[in-house]
Amino acid sequence: MEGLQKLISKASKEYESASRSLSESGRGGGGVGVSALSSEQSGVLVARVPRQAVSLWTCSKLCAVVFVAGVVVGYTLKKRVRRWASKLLRRLKDD
Repeated sequence: MEGLQKLISKASKEYESASRSLSESGRGGGGVGVSALSSEQSGVLVARVPRQAVSLWTCSKLCAVVFVAGVVVGYTLKKRVRRWASKLLRRLKDD
C-alpha cells in the first residue's frame, strides 16, 4: 500500500512539473496555466506527455472493439476445435 502511495505522489509531482514547464515555455496558446490544463484533461486515463492524453472515452471504445473481436475469434476457434475433435474421434473410432 505504501508503494502505491509513493507511486501516485511521484506521478502527480511529475505532472505538476511538466505543466509548469509547459506554461513557462509559452506553448499551447500563449502560456496556458496549470488550472487550464487540468480542466482540459478531465476524464484522462493515461497522460503520455503534456497536452497529449488518452481519454476515457477513447479507451472505452478500444476496449469494446477488442472485446468484440475476441468474442468473434473465440467463437470461430471453438467451431474449428469442435470440427477437428470430431474428425479425430471418427478416425479413432474407425480404427
